[in-house]
Amino acid sequence: MLIFSSFKDTSRYLHRSLTDDLDWLSSADDPHVRRIDSGNHPDERGSILSQFAPIGSGDSEPPENEIDVLVSTDVLSEGQNLQDCGTIINYDLTWNPIRLVQRNGRIDRLGSPHSEITIHNMFPEVELEALLHLIERLSTRISTIDDLGLLDASVLGEVVHPRTFNTMRRIREEDGTVLDDEEARAELAGPEMLLKHLKDLLSRDGSDSINELPNGIHSGLRREKCNGMFFYFQAPRSDGQGHRHFWRYIDAGTHEIEENRYEIAQLISCLSDEPRYIGDQDVFQMQEKVIKGILADEQQAIARSVAPTAVDPIQQTVSETVKDSIRRRSVDRDHAKTCITFLGQPMGRGLHTKLKAAYDEWSSEKNDADLVSEVLSLAEQFGKERTKASSIKQLSREELELICFEYVSG
Repeated sequence: MLIFSSFKDTSRYLHRSLTDDLDWLSSADDPHVRRIDSGNHPDERGSILSQFAPIGSGDSEPPENEIDVLVSTDVLSEGQNLQDCGTIINYDLTWNPIRLVQRNGRIDRLGSPHSEITIHNMFPEVELEALLHLIERLSTRISTIDDLGLLDASVLGEVVHPRTFNTMRRIREEDGTVLDDEEARAELAGPEMLLKHLKDLLSRDGSDSINELPNGIHSGLRREKCNGMFFYFQAPRSDGQGHRHFWRYIDAGTHEIEENRYEIAQLISCLSDEPRYIGDQDVFQMQEKVIKGILADEQQAIARSVAPTAVDPIQQTVSETVKDSIRRRSVDRDHAKTCITFLGQPMGRGLHTKLKAAYDEWSSEKNDADLVSEVLSLAEQFGKERTKASSIKQLSREELELICFEYVSG
């Protein structure tokens, strides 16, 4: 069992609580419990991981003192093969859903000896959730990722709409690189890697040297088996607050366009003393294809944002009950219609819990007016008007400003 917490103090509290509880240790057959966080020496971390996940660590022999329960911070949430483990407990939830995906991905891996794995999420108390709206914010971010087709597995129990079946096909064919590819894509949602590059650059050259660079600047470099161009455009946001940024790499031969910033950063990054090399790609032709691609992507994004979204069964159940109450003429028709509209929107687990409680109350009392009143109250607190396509400002060609571009040649 792997128990995750975001904070070192919390993980140490959990470790103390588990190891000091002699009654629990006895009833659980005296499990070996260890802790790992940023305070552990790097050599000690390797030893702990070998004892906890010998298969993932590549050890041929089982350890003498195998760890049964490991309490960890997010130092283990990335890049670790822990498929020996069959259960994760997320003791606290992070504000970034990708961090939860990365945590779960430690055990949801090829080569797991378990036919099933179990992931438990510990939700905040109702009063704390009412103050922080953590679950609601997480669910909104997860829904956004899912709308873009980038969610491949449930994070908090929501319905998943996979991007394509290509990943499933690769898993079926036992393609060992599929998880590496998926993790690389997931890195885009977390800015850690890009921020590290930026901080390194600022500490080395300072901000003045960057601010003085003119728009349209370009360079080039050699990359083995590569022949294409990188373009960076920006455009003002529709609300006038700041800019949007577009990174694109286009292959000069196939004209395929890559927009994953993590993969592009790996492709175009270089050392400060690396020789400049300008290839012979047709920059104007490449730029035109990239611009058309950006505008087409924007139109598709608008279409997805106004498309119907799958809802949880409890929403459908409550909605049908409200419709029946209209037929029974037991509620105000306009109020009921407002409820039905609200129940058709994507929601997080926190709202599902509230709706289930309201429905259970209705099931015992059969009071239509109370049910509609409760749903109306939730709609006032959490309801969102679905955006109409006609009200969304579409990005225009004139708004795209070329900041820089780079030749990438073999």
